[in-house]
Amino acid sequence: MAGDDRSGLFQPLPGAAFLRASLTGAECRPALVLLEGGAGTGKTTLAARWARAAADWDVRTLRHTPAAGSTASPDLMAVEAPALLVVEDVHRAADGTVPWLRAWLREARPGFVTVVSYRPAELPHPACPLGLDPELPPALRIRRERLGPWERDRTRALALEVLGPERSSERLADRLHLLAGGNPQTVRDLLDVLAETTDPAATLQDEEVEPPVRLSQHITARMASLGEDATALVRAAAVLGGGSRERDLRRVAGLGRSAGGAGLVQALRSGLLEERAPDRYGFTIPLAASAVLTGLPGPVRCSLHRRAADVLTRGGEVSWVAVAHHERLGGREGAWLRAAERAADDPNALADPGAAVSLLRSLLGRPDLPARAAGRLALGLTRNALLTLPSAGTVDVLGQILVLSQLADEVRGEIRLERGLVLNSQLCRSEGKTETERAVSELRSRPDLRVRALAALANPLSAVYGLDANLHWWERARATAEASGDPTDLLAARAVRGTIAVACGERRRVPGRPGRLPDPDGGPDSRRNEYLTRALSNAACCAVFNGDLRQAAVLLRRSATPWAAASAPFITQCDRGTELLLRLERGEWSGLGRESRGLLSGVGTRVDARLVLLHLGLARGAWEDCVTLQPGLEDMSRVFSQFPYEVSAAGLRIRMAVARQNTAEAVATADRIWHRLRAKGVWVWAGHAAPWAVEAWLLAGGEDTALAAVAEFASGLRAHHSRTAGAALLRCRALLAEHAGEHSEARGLFGRAALVHERTGAPYRRALDLEVAGRCGLVARPPEAEAEVGAGAGGPADGPLRDLKEALRVFESLGASWDALRARGTLRELAPPGRSRALAGDPADARGRGRPAYGDALSPREQEVAALAAGGLTNREIAGALHLSPRTVEQHVYRIMRKTHAVSRRHLPTSRADS
Repeated sequence: MAGDDRSGLFQPLPGAAFLRASLTGAECRPALVLLEGGAGTGKTTLAARWARAAADWDVRTLRHTPAAGSTASPDLMAVEAPALLVVEDVHRAADGTVPWLRAWLREARPGFVTVVSYRPAELPHPACPLGLDPELPPALRIRRERLGPWERDRTRALALEVLGPERSSERLADRLHLLAGGNPQTVRDLLDVLAETTDPAATLQDEEVEPPVRLSQHITARMASLGEDATALVRAAAVLGGGSRERDLRRVAGLGRSAGGAGLVQALRSGLLEERAPDRYGFTIPLAASAVLTGLPGPVRCSLHRRAADVLTRGGEVSWVAVAHHERLGGREGAWLRAAERAADDPNALADPGAAVSLLRSLLGRPDLPARAAGRLALGLTRNALLTLPSAGTVDVLGQILVLSQLADEVRGEIRLERGLVLNSQLCRSEGKTETERAVSELRSRPDLRVRALAALANPLSAVYGLDANLHWWERARATAEASGDPTDLLAARAVRGTIAVACGERRRVPGRPGRLPDPDGGPDSRRNEYLTRALSNAACCAVFNGDLRQAAVLLRRSATPWAAASAPFITQCDRGTELLLRLERGEWSGLGRESRGLLSGVGTRVDARLVLLHLGLARGAWEDCVTLQPGLEDMSRVFSQFPYEVSAAGLRIRMAVARQNTAEAVATADRIWHRLRAKGVWVWAGHAAPWAVEAWLLAGGEDTALAAVAEFASGLRAHHSRTAGAALLRCRALLAEHAGEHSEARGLFGRAALVHERTGAPYRRALDLEVAGRCGLVARPPEAEAEVGAGAGGPADGPLRDLKEALRVFESLGASWDALRARGTLRELAPPGRSRALAGDPADARGRGRPAYGDALSPREQEVAALAAGGLTNREIAGALHLSPRTVEQHVYRIMRKTHAVSRRHLPTSRADS
């Protein structure tokens, strides 16, 4: 199971200090490094990295692989020190290799380091790769380097690298890590397979994941070296799965205590099995169990499954889902159906949701389906799915159950309700609302579930219904709750009304506002805890979009209860996504991009992470990233299924189109999102797109459209208000004033918008407003007037210049390189003579006359051009940003590529921090 070198180069080099001291130190001594690890743990990769490091230190490396047929040992006496000798796979070496090594080490000279790699499980004495008592000299320095499974984070990092952020997720990586047992080679092999599939997550969720060829071959070879009793125990472990007791393994294998104990010891020494906990044994690589079972003849495999079913039913607490699994694979259909009936009543049946889904799938394939058992299992799955992190497979199997004619209406209604909620909130599929509506009519006898369904339909975050429809559904939820008199139902109706109030920025007092709701107490009423936690979570999201960042932080803290962490991981993940948006608004950008990329495919976080990455990509000039992440205009509502996210993404799309001078696309996006805003009726969310839409309309000559839109926006904010929307309205009016040539008025309006964002604690939005306030101020006072007043007299340009300098400072502190370059360009173009270059941060021009010679290094202007070109901007777009001619940019790009030897624009250097 030798592996490639992928991902190793970016990890710290173990033993580097020891090697360097032994090879190049002033008082170096001969050294021995024992490099041990199981198959596929990366011994060959690490040895190759050591060899590359030795080459950097001008040290010669000799490599000897006796197991590969190179039987002649190298003559080392003629080799001058320092030198590194690597002897690989000693566990498979010919008989003469170990005596030769022992003799060499007894005579090794200073400046020689010998690396011996081996698999301990395949040696006669695992702790002694050089045999018993090798008589090594006292001067020899010895170091043992053990390689084992990867940590989970390293598996996640490689999955993200291979599959990309769109197809990788923490959940997928965790499943991958579990199946591979963290074995580096198995992780890589599985990723190679997943990279060629259309849906990697679905492939890994299959009941039977096919083991990689390399793993199957390794397992077959190791099994061939075992005795009969050890082989039987390994097969038993493959059937039982997980961590099994020695007693259960012996019973399934059909062995007595003595023979079973000895066989288990041999299986453990082989490296196939490991002790996971006291008296709990399982495969070192869990996926190896599939490789073992695949190689068994059918009758043998069936017999083992029958024994496993019998063993599991002897214990005190029986896992009936597991028993049903073994009975089915053992071919005992009557016993399988009886176990399925028992599983439906088992409160622990959903401990492994994947196994429960598999059982349901197997039941649905039968003509004599036990509908009662299927219905009860399905109910358990639906109740579990909404608060956990379900797969698409769970939703699909629930859809198959809904068509069963044997189901009672209320059972079908409950299954449909939970499935609809999962489809809508977790998988972002539009048919979820339709399912929820149908559930309302099927749940006439269940007021508690009707309230749940109606409250979900009243949630204002969805774009499926307008605000009037949301209020209509809430009225029905309230009426149903009041008729039932149930306190939890009344709380649910009150909580969703509070969410509507926060979302809309209602000025009047509403009883269900989050500040008046009690905290989830983690008590026995799980419905009450869920309603409260979900209301706090939704309100926190709305507060971020409305600019009430302090309230959002408080709501997130209240939502993060022990009950949510244990029982509602989906809501916890949603809060994690909201936290990304909160950090974006607060200007806490350090590491934000990296974290968002890791959550881009996560259930509950994917939309938040995508929106954050779009914001960061645009601010930093990573336009190729934006193009990749930005959906097509018609797909916006599908990708960003919650409406404020869609509005914010539309605003970013308009900004990028305007910056790239694609006015037609900007206007099309503005027209579409304004139509959808009008249909939704929540005007506070328009603040995330309105200023950019107005700018697009004005650029296209649509002054009347822009004026009408601003008037409509202002009318929508008469009863509703948010800080972000209020500042956006000021910016809209400022854009109209600037377009009309009223630059002084525009400057005042932009400044007021910046003040709102300063009080809110949103530094990036404040900087955007300060930038245009400074621009308007400089345009209102021509540069010639400043020259007449005199640079030392505190001229009229000082205020606008301070605004621009502050905006530039904020952009640079956030790493918003695209915005910083634009602000510098404005300073160069509009600042008074003698001050523009220094204020723009151009050290070359600040020196006065003359231009420094940069030689092969990039000048500051070339660094700016390189950063924009590497981000995907065309020469024309770079010229517009830096106030240069396209011809000048073309010359800069030519010089940059010549200096850096870059093979394409994508490989140009960039100063953008990868955070």
